[in-house]
Amino acid sequence: MRVLGGKWKGSILWHLKNGPVRFNDLARQLGGASKKMVVQRLREMEEAGLVKRKVVSDRPIAVTYEITEFGQTALSFLEELKNWAEKHQI
Repeated sequence: MRVLGGKWKGSILWHLKNGPVRFNDLARQLGGASKKMVVQRLREMEEAGLVKRKVVSDRPIAVTYEITEFGQTALSFLEELKNWAEKHQI
């Protein structure tokens, strides 16, 4: 829970499961999270080795994030959590 706990981390991993996503696209997909919050969570997740950041372009700055191998190992847990929530309609 120390690594995945907290609001937005599970959602961020879930949105990265199909490949790299540009920061602005990810922030839009998360809806209720401010960009500042998304940046903070991504930094924490990068430090934990769950995601990696890649600068695509310098002018204008474009950054993508993708899930690491370590982050992939959490997806089965998140899938089970999603199934549990759907089963209990929460």
